[in-house]
Amino acid sequence: MRFGHVAAALLIAAGTAASLAAPASADPADAQVDKVFAKAVRDARLQIPSSEAIDLAQSTCNVLVNGGSVEAALRHIQTATEWKSVDDISTFGSLAVQGYCPQANPNR
Repeated sequence: MRFGHVAAALLIAAGTAASLAAPASADPADAQVDKVFAKAVRDARLQIPSSEAIDLAQSTCNVLVNGGSVEAALRHIQTATEWKSVDDISTFGSLAVQGYCPQANPNR
């Protein structure tokens, strides 16, 4: 997988995913964010159970918030899921950022 291309795709997809995930102003501690995020993951047809998706989204945000690169966050998602699809990885990453760490959005 070419993560340079994936990172660029994530930057583009992050803006698109905003309409699918929780609003940027939502409090990540709010259970509603989990519900909206889980629905967005289902709507995107990503093959991951809701509880695992929420945990992975939060840990992906931890990578970014703690200074990790977009590439590191995408590798984190790929390792946790073993997904091969660049689209699935970047879509999930975009949803995670929009739902749980909008402050880490590289498009801001």
